[in-house]
Amino acid sequence: MTLTSFGAYRLRVPLSEPRFWAPVLAVSITFGILPFIPWESALTRVAGEVLMGLSAILVIAGLALLSTLAPISTLVFIDYFAVISFTAALGGRWIHFSATTILLVLNIVMPYAFGQELRPGQEIIVQSATLIVVAIVLSAVTSEFRWEAYQGHTRELELRRRETQLERLYEVSRTMADGQSLGDVLPTLVGKVGRFLEAQLGFVLLHQPRFGSLVVVSPIWTSGNELDIGNYDISLRDRNYLTSVFLNREPAFYNAQDETETGLLAELGITTAMAVPLLVDQRPLGVLVVADKVSGKFTADDREMFESLAAPAALILAQLERYEAAAETSKRMEELAQMKTDFVSVVSHELRTPLTSIIGSLATLARPELVPPVPAARDLLQSARTQSDRLRRLIEDLLMVSRIDNNALPQHPVPVNLRTFVTETAAIIPGAEGLVRSSVHKDVGLEVDPDHLARILRNLIENALKYAPDQVIDISAQQTGSTVRIQVIDHGEGIHEDLREVAFERFAQLAPASTRLQGGTGLGLWIVRSLTEAMGGLIDLTDTPGGGATFTVTLPLRAGFMTNRSDPEFAPLGNMPGRPAARE
Repeated sequence: MTLTSFGAYRLRVPLSEPRFWAPVLAVSITFGILPFIPWESALTRVAGEVLMGLSAILVIAGLALLSTLAPISTLVFIDYFAVISFTAALGGRWIHFSATTILLVLNIVMPYAFGQELRPGQEIIVQSATLIVVAIVLSAVTSEFRWEAYQGHTRELELRRRETQLERLYEVSRTMADGQSLGDVLPTLVGKVGRFLEAQLGFVLLHQPRFGSLVVVSPIWTSGNELDIGNYDISLRDRNYLTSVFLNREPAFYNAQDETETGLLAELGITTAMAVPLLVDQRPLGVLVVADKVSGKFTADDREMFESLAAPAALILAQLERYEAAAETSKRMEELAQMKTDFVSVVSHELRTPLTSIIGSLATLARPELVPPVPAARDLLQSARTQSDRLRRLIEDLLMVSRIDNNALPQHPVPVNLRTFVTETAAIIPGAEGLVRSSVHKDVGLEVDPDHLARILRNLIENALKYAPDQVIDISAQQTGSTVRIQVIDHGEGIHEDLREVAFERFAQLAPASTRLQGGTGLGLWIVRSLTEAMGGLIDLTDTPGGGATFTVTLPLRAGFMTNRSDPEFAPLGNMPGRPAARE
């Protein structure tokens, strides 16, 4: 239009001519208004397309009127192409077709209407054909552009939708992952899902296989608040909307106007709802429900979003259920273990007092002035002393187990000369006379609780006597840096490599009871390892060259100082090497 006006000026077209200033003014006003119209939203409505069509007709009419001015008719014809391009780019097909048709008609008729002679037919045909071809080409090109723009817009909307889904999915997953229990997680989870779907109410029902019912997890979520509804369960035998979703394993919509519901939904006054089963490997865990959408009814898009949020929620719910079940089982096992430990401790203490009296009485009867004159009576007395001593050691083992389990092991480290200590310990072990061979240097010593060290040596020697009867037992010790290494070596059948870890387990028995030469609880080696580790040491089991087992106990020179504690209640029933007699 600017080019046409400039051409009119150069060609001295009278500015006072109405056929010039009237269309120029009308077209200029039209183009001045068009940029301020929000075409992106306007063209999505019929009114917007009508406005576009009227604007195009007004511009075409103005240009057609200008074309009646002979000096600038050629310039106006060029403007026709701009109008065709405009309608092709912004208008729909019907606007483009209508505008092109009107333009063709006015291009022929308008000059004649103002008294001009009809132009030659060849000129009219050429101009019309040119306009038609340009219109068709522009229509095809802009249609392709529109299609690509539509596809791009559709892809953008889909990407935004997926981005929103992923963000919401992340929020739900993070909410589930941050929780430690179902009670902590579910209200927050339902609240997030409810806000995402514009719901005013939401809740979860979990399956209780033991009772064959769905239990509402309280509190439920309602308009951003939590509402405690107490214990509410729905039997799976009651066929209703919620149980149908669970049993059919398919999401479903609910509308109070279309269905008759007398259960939970009716009691809560719900008008519209959407429920989805919580599935893990096609196994239903429960039902997630949202209800009463703020903006009306739930849609298919809402259902798709709901299902995408429910899938990870079901997985994490399953994990939380397993975690809570495992935690409950662990807690129960800990309680049972504590009850067992307490029982063993109480029984051991209760047995200890009368057993001490029995041992003392038997020791008194064994004095020369009181010993029975009859040989059979003396044998019975000796047998009673032997078995009572065995019972004493069993009770001490049980008490030791109790102290270790409760992390209440007393330690009283004192300097110990190992050469003397090993000799004294072996001397009081029944059946070890003449079988223990010590090769400990006289200068090897350490600071250690003598009771614990004596129990370690005694259990290892008794173990060797049990599995290598009548065989020599070698004991050696040497200092290496800040540690002392003590070895107890037997020459029996040894312990197979696959059983070496098992040998140190509690109540472990490496041989069938029918073949064992002596009884035992299977606590000996477990106590050895526990005491060694409690004093900061290590124990190792290897083969003895030529057959047998070698137990190596490595202790620091100042064993037990880091865990030094006293427990006056824990005292041996008899003397241990290195411990003063006052401890009896």
